Amino acid sequence: MSSIISIKNLSKSYGTQKAVDGLNLEIQRGEFYGFLGPNGAGKTTTIRMITGILQPDEGEILVDGYAVHEKEYVAKIIGVVPEGRGFYEWMTAEEYLYFFANLYSVSKNNQTSLVDSLLTEVDLTKRRHSKIGTYSRGMRQRLGLARALINRPQLLVLDEPTLGLDPQGQESVQKLLRKLNSEGVTIFLSSHLLDEVSRLCTRIGILNNGRLLVEGTEKEIREKTNLKDKNLTEIFLHLTRT
Repeated sequence: MSSIISIKNLSKSYGTQKAVDGLNLEIQRGEFYGFLGPNGAGKTTTIRMITGILQPDEGEILVDGYAVHEKEYVAKIIGVVPEGRGFYEWMTAEEYLYFFANLYSVSKNNQTSLVDSLLTEVDLTKRRHSKIGTYSRGMRQRLGLARALINRPQLLVLDEPTLGLDPQGQESVQKLLRKLNSEGVTIFLSSHLLDEVSRLCTRIGILNNGRLLVEGTEKEIREKTNLKDKNLTEIFLHLTRT
């Protein structure tokens, strides 16, 4: 299995504060990878560097073998749902997706079927003509996922995709993510919802103070930390308190 994300010796500072400190990660194609850490651990900074929003101070990031600054290629294979989601509230969901289809140069012949299928996938067909400003938080987050899937990405990068959703909303988004992963989409998920990560992710990395503390399957993490009788939440709290 080949790496779709390869990170080597990645570092980023804000003034004297080191947000990411010598990070090394290899995310394999087809994985569902959980990226965990407390607030300020460096998760969002790492995601912003993976997606090309921030430039690292040191280190290298390759996405499918291409440096992230080669944006023309990387943009074709990556979909992003950032923590802060920008929506044009005066648009309808349908207008919003057509707008991004044009940005990604989806052919006019394919746009209608693509928008229809995405609205169906995120269960927004009945509200396709409603203004985004009337949407609930859960509906907006599902629309954000649809936007991220416009280019049918090989890699989906998610920063807190279900934060603040009610249980029904969480279940709906999680079901869609499982489906996408089963279809071969690699998912890189940052979340504070550790039960969610435990249910969804095939491999997990725990970050603190910009450094990777441990990674592996949940079983491997229990063995590496010698906390074999603990659940993921207990392991996380133990590692990030010390």
